[in-house]
Amino acid sequence: MPSLIIRQESVADVSKIYELTKSAFGRAPEADLVDLLRADDALIFSQVALLDNQIVGHAAYSLVSITDADASHYQPALGPIAVAPSHQRRGIGSALVRAGLEAMVEAGYGLLFLVGHVSYYPRFGFQPAQPLGFSSDYVEPGGPHEHFMVAVLDARAPDSVRGHVRFHPAFDAV
Repeated sequence: MPSLIIRQESVADVSKIYELTKSAFGRAPEADLVDLLRADDALIFSQVALLDNQIVGHAAYSLVSITDADASHYQPALGPIAVAPSHQRRGIGSALVRAGLEAMVEAGYGLLFLVGHVSYYPRFGFQPAQPLGFSSDYVEPGGPHEHFMVAVLDARAPDSVRGHVRFHPAFDAV
């Protein structure tokens, strides 16, 4: 998509991101989540996608804590990600995911988590996180787990970090 621009959000984008996210999900909780993360200074990265100077997509990144028996580790999580309904299925979400993966690698992170659609995210290298030794409050014991995923950005990361993944408390508030 040659005229698509992806950049870091600005203060002037905040209300547009809220309306876009609300429209994309058809409800407010995901938009409220982005605002809660922003208010708590928990957005480590927040990208917007623009077409003809109009925001048509947004991706939020916050840190999760990974707790094992000995320590806590911190890695990023993607979500929510939103594309305006009138622009869905045009590659904007894919472009946002790819740009975010690149940014997380450049920032030196080894893993990127998300809770998402099992047929969409594997194309970007996401895989079920549970078989790699990660648990989450988003997975019921013995229940389906494939929606809780991780992208391995550094091949050494799964060997040095395993445990229970907790998303920012704002995720529980919405």
